[in-house]
Amino acid sequence: MNNKIKKSMERAVNVLEFAIALIILIGIAVGLFDLVKYFVLIIKTPPIETYDIFHTFLGHCLLLLVGAEFIYMIIHHSTKSLLELILYVIARKMLIYSHSMTDLVFGTVSLAFVFIIIRYLIPKENTKVFTPKDREFSISLFKKIFKKENKNTNIGDVKENNPEDPEKQITG
Repeated sequence: MNNKIKKSMERAVNVLEFAIALIILIGIAVGLFDLVKYFVLIIKTPPIETYDIFHTFLGHCLLLLVGAEFIYMIIHHSTKSLLELILYVIARKMLIYSHSMTDLVFGTVSLAFVFIIIRYLIPKENTKVFTPKDREFSISLFKKIFKKENKNTNIGDVKENNPEDPEKQITG
């Protein structure tokens, strides 16, 4: 019974993650229209006043990129995707909100630290932050929604359809 509750809670969390990712994706799509408006405004504005508008435009672009990386992190649950998200957040902070040299120095040291972690501490294959067996549920949910054909993309389907075939079972 305890395992059943745990599995249902994991599935509920995966569904919530999917819903949050979908909402963020819709927000990014809406934000793309604002980029076009900013671009037109930059073209129409006199050169003296363009700096502030371009600064806002760049901040908006980087915020959309952070949102896209956040969706990627939610879907993949890997250490590398988390560190890449941190890179984008630090870069946005440095480019948009840094007003002193100490902000830039701390940002540069932080970026270097994250790059060193990615280069030397993360293995070549993408290791997972979370490792429950049913973690593939959120990815399979994306596939089921965006594909008309449903061909056993879920780990649970493979186990249910082939309970005695040891080659097709996934052990963890």
